[in-house]
Amino acid sequence: MSKDFIIETKNLCKSFGSKQILKNISLKIPKGSIYALLGPNGAGKTTTIRILTGILKPTSGEVYVQGVDVVSNPELVRSEIGILSQQSAGYKDFKTRDNILLFTSIVGVDKLEATIDMEKLLRLLEMEDKLDLNFGKLSGGEKRVVSLVRTIISSGDLIILDEPTTGLDIARAKLVRDIIRDLVEKEGRTVVMSSHIISDLEDLATHTGILKDGELVFEGTKGEVIQTYAPDSDFEEAIISAFKIGKQFNTTKTQEDLVVEEGK
Repeated sequence: MSKDFIIETKNLCKSFGSKQILKNISLKIPKGSIYALLGPNGAGKTTTIRILTGILKPTSGEVYVQGVDVVSNPELVRSEIGILSQQSAGYKDFKTRDNILLFTSIVGVDKLEATIDMEKLLRLLEMEDKLDLNFGKLSGGEKRVVSLVRTIISSGDLIILDEPTTGLDIARAKLVRDIIRDLVEKEGRTVVMSSHIISDLEDLATHTGILKDGELVFEGTKGEVIQTYAPDSDFEEAIISAFKIGKQFNTTKTQEDLVVEEGK
């Protein structure tokens, strides 16, 4: 496995019974990138994420995260990464602070360190006044923020975010995007995200992998996907075109091709 990539898969396949969900997926996700994993509904995004995080085993193929074989060591992989699922879960009768600190303590984060990070992040997200409010009394968007904060605090170099701004108002979604960008640009982490909100993708993504019908139809930088699918338009139009056209182009990338390009 190359040291340039934090995630690498080779010919990843997954079937449920006679139905093949993933077909020979070979991903190369560069370190220090914000990688958008995209595709229409049913393309295989959720299945891919569940395999990358060791929740599902592939039917065949290889999966490496930070150099670790996920199939052989799923628990080790999960202990090293932060995962934000689509569901914002918490104990409804626990205060916001207690929900966050309970979760972070379970994964071994020092309580003082977690408290400092929690207060900083909630202040940036304009939610410090919710620390002593029970989780069950928070709005859907506020619960999403709590889940995101505890994920960030608990993560190492890799964070996987599934729909990170779902349920957030425009202003708070912008604050979340700023934090995600800082995690990469200032702290050197890598973020893999899946989202249906185009403003998130256009604002943040440096690289993208596009799935359609269980196949990887494109992988490259944001600039490359625009050049390939909508050279006279923008990122949104390129993604829509890719969803419709699929694998019409040669998208094989070398390691050099996938290195993060400044300004893209």
